[in-house]
Amino acid sequence: MKKIQISNFIANWGIKEETAVKQLAKKYGIDEKFVSIKKRALDVRGKKPKGVYTFHIEYNKETEKLLTNPNTKLIEYKSLEETVKEIKPKKIKPVIVGFGPAGLFAALTFVEAGIEPIIIERGKPVEERSKDVKNLWENSVLNTNSNTLFGEGGAGTFSDGKLTTRINHPYTDFIIEKFVQFGAKQRIKIDAKPHIGTDRLIKVCKNAREYLIKKGAKIHFNHTFIDFEQKKDKISVKTDKGEFEGDFLFLAIGHSARDTYKMLYQKGVELEPKPFAVGSRVEHPQNVIDEIMYGKNKRDDYGLPPASYQFAWNGKDGRGAYTFCMCPGGEVILTVNEENTLCVNGMSNSKRNSPFANAALVAKVPVKAYFKNSPLDGIDFQREIEEKAYSLGIPGYMAPAQHGIDFVNGKLSGKTISCSYRPKTYSYPLHELLPEFVVKDMRNGLIEFNKKARGFLSNVTNLIGVETRTSAPLRIKREKDFKSTSHKRIIPIGEGSGYAGGIMSSALDGIKSALTILQS
Repeated sequence: MKKIQISNFIANWGIKEETAVKQLAKKYGIDEKFVSIKKRALDVRGKKPKGVYTFHIEYNKETEKLLTNPNTKLIEYKSLEETVKEIKPKKIKPVIVGFGPAGLFAALTFVEAGIEPIIIERGKPVEERSKDVKNLWENSVLNTNSNTLFGEGGAGTFSDGKLTTRINHPYTDFIIEKFVQFGAKQRIKIDAKPHIGTDRLIKVCKNAREYLIKKGAKIHFNHTFIDFEQKKDKISVKTDKGEFEGDFLFLAIGHSARDTYKMLYQKGVELEPKPFAVGSRVEHPQNVIDEIMYGKNKRDDYGLPPASYQFAWNGKDGRGAYTFCMCPGGEVILTVNEENTLCVNGMSNSKRNSPFANAALVAKVPVKAYFKNSPLDGIDFQREIEEKAYSLGIPGYMAPAQHGIDFVNGKLSGKTISCSYRPKTYSYPLHELLPEFVVKDMRNGLIEFNKKARGFLSNVTNLIGVETRTSAPLRIKREKDFKSTSHKRIIPIGEGSGYAGGIMSSALDGIKSALTILQS
């Protein structure tokens, strides 16, 4: 497939999509029917905000003349559907453990090729899972297999479904198209920072499941993966409810399946420690972030979306702090899957209409900071912080919180903190809860971020702790063909493998791994 890509086309912000297409077609003297919007970004520099568009134009005799213009290039690629059609039919029986983005899109790739995968998920269907999450948030009742981390849709279901990625790959179109097919809004096709929203993800997950079942997939919820046996050309997968046999085991377990990591280690699957990050959530009133990022009154005057940000500070020796998983118009949520632990995350609904904005504010944790003698040491490092946060003696999963300025100054004023976290927060010196090197780097980060965005560190900046589940603390080592370095029938994929992070990269990992097996 050939397309002409035109980048950096500037138009007024807020115009209709068809108007932008008309403007592009008129400027270059081509028929509108050949034009589609690939991406739309917001530029708030200058007095009036602008839309920065990337267009795709059908390549033909009429449009090839465009290639003489600046900001144009010819792109040639093969869609996932085209790739699958070229694969010779084969009989494969894949077993997929985990029904988050990696597991879902591995399964979708298989059904495209006429293969009927077996999917095993320790958690519940998303409708039931939502009830368990509500029970956790409102009544402090934890189901260790059905929560914000485990269950249909994976951890991203309760982190607003951010689809932002720097990956430039043709299969990302397939991912976005499927999300829209299953119920996401059309706008995610062109937004530079697309997100689905936790409220809408419930519907998306349900529709994806029903689609897979119609295509022949077998989905087993409430099945915890506890063991496996690799044979010469098969692999037996044992759960707490029964056994399943397949040709390959796709491990899409997510970054918090600590019991599974332990079992894999005991079974001799090759693991290795990796860097990760820990810290807290940083939260402001959304209107404060709007003014910092857009300027005074700009959001209201021009109908702009709630502002977002992304900051990083890099220190010496690989040290540093950064923000990520930013949730405009969002809330800070409790996200635990183990008893006697406390950990937080961020979430937004599709309208992003909360009066608060939050993001992870974390410091880098290099392997040397925690490694003793086991690839599981990173889990112990995370858990120690989570248990300490829980053990402070506050009932009902109340979270420790601190004003940002107090955190930087190493004191606790005891002032009441207004924030979005449910159930409640209490005033506590997070600088005494987190490791010293983490505190130091977070402080440096806050100071530097405030230089870049004046007002980021102010009397309305609050930190809510602790955030420890930023990424997998280890890797399930694999070869270039996605197969485990120690067990050739095991295919580690997604965030839990340690080779992906976020919904889009995990989904793409699932697609590529399935294709590799189909093409081998």
